[in-house]
Amino acid sequence: MPLLDLDKITTGVSKTWEGFLRDWDRSLRAGNYPETTRYNYLLAAAQLARYLNENATPDLETEDAAEDPTEVTRAHVEAFQAG
Repeated sequence: MPLLDLDKITTGVSKTWEGFLRDWDRSLRAGNYPETTRYNYLLAAAQLARYLNENATPDLETEDAAEDPTEVTRAHVEAFQAG
């Protein structure tokens, strides 16, 4: 049974985030990254997306970042890590 279940990892993220994560997985596979590395990278990014969705605050403008990964800022990542 494979470790990486992309459908399960992307549950609860926006369609835009899901698309980016699928594209990133394709890129990681092309780079011959091990499945465990891909799993850890993708899981962390999906957790960030869910965090932004669940902890939307006007001062960090997380609503946009929760929908689109290109809107994520350093402040978003720092808040997630401090979480």
